[in-house]
Amino acid sequence: GRGTVRRVGRQDAMRAWRTFSRFTCTAEEYFDLMLDVPFQERLHVDGLGMGTYRADDTRSPDGRTYRVAFAEPRLNLPAVLARLFAKAQAYHEHTHYDPVTLERHVRVVPALGAEHMDFTFTETVRADRDGVGGCVATSVVRVHCDGGWLGRVLERFICSTSKVKLGERDAYLDAYLEREMGATYANAAVVEVNLGVERTGEADFAKALFSHPLPPSTFERSAWGRVKSALGGGF
Repeated sequence: GRGTVRRVGRQDAMRAWRTFSRFTCTAEEYFDLMLDVPFQERLHVDGLGMGTYRADDTRSPDGRTYRVAFAEPRLNLPAVLARLFAKAQAYHEHTHYDPVTLERHVRVVPALGAEHMDFTFTETVRADRDGVGGCVATSVVRVHCDGGWLGRVLERFICSTSKVKLGERDAYLDAYLEREMGATYANAAVVEVNLGVERTGEADFAKALFSHPLPPSTFERSAWGRVKSALGGGF
């Protein structure tokens, strides 16, 4: 049934990708936008290129929200093929929102092959501690696919696609915040930079931003993955 997924492997066997994004709003404002169903529909359809996005929420007594959403991609194919492939690539998202920790945990359940995949997305947002204003969202994608080497290829594809979609999300949200709030950052898309820049007290907004880079995006390997890397193998 909908939402049924087999938990495969251990946590350390999952491929993980972590990244950080900075936005020109408070952490609470960002979290509220992630909860806003009409906004999420516009984001998925206009920003992420989805053909369909529907969501149903259930609120618990402690203020947390549980959401079941259905998304289907928009494909540039003849009508018959588009319907067939869109159904094959459709998925449900089962999301728990915590308004206290400002965290959302998403389990992605594909329409096909859910029993061979464990795919989660966790995001926490906080006030920017570097003094340049706004908030910072930390996003972690974890995925494990059955199938040996073919499963590893699929895991890489899912991580790469997630990176693209987060970049599209950030660009759409940056444009929305600039339009609605009149503020913008030069690099509100997914940020990947080197660490080691000293903190400064510069007041200039753009200089302050680039003098406080976000941590780099990282892959987290299992113990076996680290051994393979040390021996010269690919991740």
